[in-house]
This record gives sequence, C-alpha cells and structure tokens, in this order.
Amino acid sequence: MKKIGIILILLILSSTLFAQGKGKLSGKVTDKSNNDVPLPGVNLLIEGTYYGAATDGDGNYEIKNISPGTYNISVSFIGYKAMKFTGIVIEANRTTNLDVELEETSLTIGQDVIVVGEKPLMDVEETQSKTTVSRKDIENAVIENIQDVVTQQAGVVKSDNAIHIRGGRAYESAYLLDGVSVQDPLSGTGFGLELSANAIEEVEVITGGFNAEYGQATSGVINVKTREGKAFYSGYAAYKRDNLGNSESNHVFNVEIFETNLSGPEPITKYLLPAIGIEIPGDLTFFGSFYMGLTDGITQGYYKPTAKQLYSSTFGGASFAPKASNTWFWMGKLTYNISPTKKLSYSYNQSVNINQNSQSLQSNLEYVEPNPGYQYPFQKILDSANTFTHVNYFNSLSWTHTINAKTFYELKINKFFSNLRADANGRYYYDYTERKDIVTFPIEYYNLDRDTIGVIPGDGFWDVGNPNTWRDHYTDEFSIKGDITSFFDEKNKFKAGLYMAFQEMQVVDIYRPWLGKLGMNNDIYTVHPAVGAFYAQDNINFSGMILNFGLRLDYWFPGKYVDDAVANPDVVTIPDEIRDKYYDESYKWFNGQRFKMRLSPRIGISHPVSDNQTLFFSYGHFSKW
Repeated sequence: MKKIGIILILLILSSTLFAQGKGKLSGKVTDKSNNDVPLPGVNLLIEGTYYGAATDGDGNYEIKNISPGTYNISVSFIGYKAMKFTGIVIEANRTTNLDVELEETSLTIGQDVIVVGEKPLMDVEETQSKTTVSRKDIENAVIENIQDVVTQQAGVVKSDNAIHIRGGRAYESAYLLDGVSVQDPLSGTGFGLELSANAIEEVEVITGGFNAEYGQATSGVINVKTREGKAFYSGYAAYKRDNLGNSESNHVFNVEIFETNLSGPEPITKYLLPAIGIEIPGDLTFFGSFYMGLTDGITQGYYKPTAKQLYSSTFGGASFAPKASNTWFWMGKLTYNISPTKKLSYSYNQSVNINQNSQSLQSNLEYVEPNPGYQYPFQKILDSANTFTHVNYFNSLSWTHTINAKTFYELKINKFFSNLRADANGRYYYDYTERKDIVTFPIEYYNLDRDTIGVIPGDGFWDVGNPNTWRDHYTDEFSIKGDITSFFDEKNKFKAGLYMAFQEMQVVDIYRPWLGKLGMNNDIYTVHPAVGAFYAQDNINFSGMILNFGLRLDYWFPGKYVDDAVANPDVVTIPDEIRDKYYDESYKWFNGQRFKMRLSPRIGISHPVSDNQTLFFSYGHFSKW
C-alpha cells in the first residue's frame, strides 16, 4: 500500500509536466563603444519564425521554446547599426548563448552588419555524456539512415545487425522519435521504426548519466528530431548505384538508392484559399521524405546465388522486392502555427524491410545464434527459404502551447505498430512442405566394415521444402505523453512529465507446420501489458556550478494473461520459484491486476573550468523491464 501511495502522490504532482525537445537562446546586448554599457529595449528576432524578444533594463534577453535547427538572428535598436547573426544553432534541451555588442550608427537606413555564428566546441553546462549530430553534419557525411548516424558516434558499435552502446545489449537502449519511443519490445535489435537520413533535423546520442526525463534504458538513449516545413519551398532528390550496368560483377553489391524530400508552405491555405477570399489564420507548412534502398549485399561478390524475387505474405505476395535486401522509409509532417504561442502538428512515418537475412530474426523471446545472415542450406532453393518482413507505422499528433514568457507545455497522442513476419518467401504456414536433401546417385556408403552400414546423404543443401518455423510477431501500442517546462527565474529551470502506453503483443510461432493442426508444436498467444512513467527534474545554474537533479517512477502491468498463468498451478512450465518471485516483486492494483514499479533518482553536477573544459559527474538508478 505504501508503493501505491507513492503512485497516487506522483499522479497528483504530474500536473506539472515537462516539455522536451525545445531549446533556448539567451544573452546580453551592450554598447561596444561605451564600456559595454547594457542596452535596454533592443529587439531580437529569429527570422522565419514568430519568436523574438526585447532586452530588459540590464540588457539581458531570453527566447524560449525554440525548435532545434539553424537560424538567423536579427538585432536592431534605434541609433545603432542593425546586425544579423547567421548559422546560430539551437539544440534540444540546451541554452545557446549569444552576446551582442552594438555600434552607434553612421550608416544609412537599411544597411546592416552580418555576423556568421559559430557553435562552441562543447557545452560546458552539460552533466551527461551526449553527442549531438545536426542536419548539416548528416548532409556532409556518407549516411543513408538513422543507424548509420548512430554507429558513427563514440561508444557505439554495430554488430549482428544491432546497435550496442558502451557494450550493452541492443535492447538495453531507448530509441525515441521526437521524444516518443519507437522501439519494438519483441525485437532483440532494439530498433523498431527506421528513418531516412534526409528526414532528420538532429540526433542526440546519450551514452551515460541521462536525466530523469529518459527511462527504460540502461546503456544509452537515441533521440531523433525530425524536420519540419519552413516558410519557403525546398527539395532534394538523388539516385545512386554502385555499377554502371555490369550487375554480374563480383565487385559490386547491386546497390540502388533513391531518396527525395520536399517542404514548404502548404499551397492550398497559402495561395488557393486567399485567392478566393478565404484567409486562414496562422501558417501551415509540410515536410515529406521518401527513401528506397535495394541491394544484394549479403550475397553478391561471394558467388552466392540470390532468389529470383522476394515475396511477403504480409503484403499478399506482391512482387515489389526484387533483391536480397529491400528497404523503404517514408514520412510526412504537417505543422500548423496557429499563433506565436500555439502550434499543432501531425506526422506519419512508415518503414518496410523485406530481406532473406536471417539476422532479422534476432528476438528477445529466444536465443538465435548470430551468423552472417545468409541461409546456406537453402542456397539451391532460395525461392523457398525464409523471407523476413519488418513493417512499422508511427502516427503522432502534437499540441504545443506557450502559456506565458516562462512556461509552455506539449501534449502528444501516438500510435505505433511493429510487425515482424518470417515466411517461406510469401507462403502461409498451411502451404509449407517438409524440407529434404535428396540422396545423390550413385549411392555412397560408409562403415562398410561394421554391422551397421550407413548411407551418405546428399550434398548437404536442401533440394525441396521450406524452413522449420513460420513466425508472426507484432506490437500495437497507443500512448499519451504530456510535458511542461517552466523557467522559475534566469537560473532555475523545472521540468516534469508523464508517459502512458497501452500495448497489444502477439506471438505466433509454428514449428514444422506441414504436420497439420498447427504443426509439431507452437507458441501462440496475445497479451495486453501497460507501461508508463512519471518524472520531475530541476536544473539550477549557480555561479561556477550547474546542478541537475530529478526523480523518475516507472511502472509495468504485465497484464491479465500473465497474472492468470502465474496463478494457475496447472501451468507446469512456470516453476514455483518463479511464481514466488513474481508475487514478491509485484503489487496488486485496485482491479486485482499486478504491477511492478521502480523509483529512480538522478543527479548530475557540472563545473565549467573554461570555455572548452568542464568537469562533471552523475549518479543515478537506471532500469529496463
């Protein structure tokens, strides 16, 4: 009951929620020629947005709730030269400092001074190990998707088709898209939804000491911010391949890549409706991205045959996967800036992977021995071998409201679906046939000098039939996320929030399905767990020290299916010690369902030594269900 009381208290406290994913610009404006005297009433404007500020009596200013990106800042004051700072980078959950020195003007009206902004080498206020990759960094690198971005960071490696941060297992990291989890809990590779590099605004890779806002991770956190449409039109398209027509060469992988994006003002509300006299308040912009990557990567160049065509029962056997590995990612986002203080956005993301790489089967449900991925025993009949289809959908509706100059909040409603199917190149389980290696002639024998004579089988490769198991796993998740941030004063920033997710998970594994009645044996079940968290944290900036401390509560309801199985003594696959442990580590909710919870304190301290040196340490409890 004490634990339940904690939950109820935090439910009440969670009315103060935390908004993540935004940055802040602050600084001081002074008179360059007059001993740096502060200038009050100076106007600062972020070009292309509604955001701006005026300096106070001490020349200080703050602009909060800025989306990550690169901006131009205009500074103007009567009697002084107007200035424009270009290339000012705003990062999520960080304060960018921009001090300005204005000169008294002798210029004619309309002239200004342009200054190119430079990003500091390091953030001396940071209390965690974090790397931030901007869109500009991505454009300058050889990168195709989000996994390419992450694996190029310090402390991150890719092995067995999975991402590992600081030696941790793949599923021990958290994968967030615009602050919301898109991780498939059934997949051992960690990633669920995938994303094209040309749709990314910024990537944060946190490898240690993360704050209370991040949970369900023991190795690291990967937080991806997607792009939004701007006030002007822009686009990009590219086609790449690794050969000029000689696809049979052993030195190519038959790679074909096509990617494109388009963004700008939504044309109907921008041009069509005003032309007929209908004015829509605010600005509506769009961003769209598409990526297609096809390759024979795991087969070409090693004298390995490939299937003529891959099919997937997920898509009814449609023939749009011509190579050994086929990937498609697409994304669309609409952003409606209703006013300077209100924003509504909707985004849709989908990724599809169809391949014959057996590493796609890595799962949290069982141990699958890592291997190169090529299905050697089926190389004579790859059109009957396993084809793996991984499909993900993510819908998100977001509302952002700035209440006043110091407080704003964000609400998100999300729907995430992830499905992994392994079938015999598009066949359903009832179409499977037993696999056989046909004995070759003339027949060869062994143990001729013994009582039992053996027959040497065929060449070790299957001649007919299909793989042993047909699989269909999916996760369907509905989640709600609410966040708020409030700047109590110039040195104190409070954040808090909640996250609730309601899931449906299905597992269908049928072993040797050709035997009928769902095979020799099977695993078939559907469960409905629920997970969530409440957290609060405060960031205090003292003179010479930054203190970041917080508290997080995670909870998990395994669901009625698990509760009933544990309570049923006839389920002999659950040992008594497991039953006892389940009851010892869980608590009963009002409706009789059992749940687990964990309270995690976090603290980080940073001491800036100079502009490019800092000393920091952190302490915290980190866990994952």
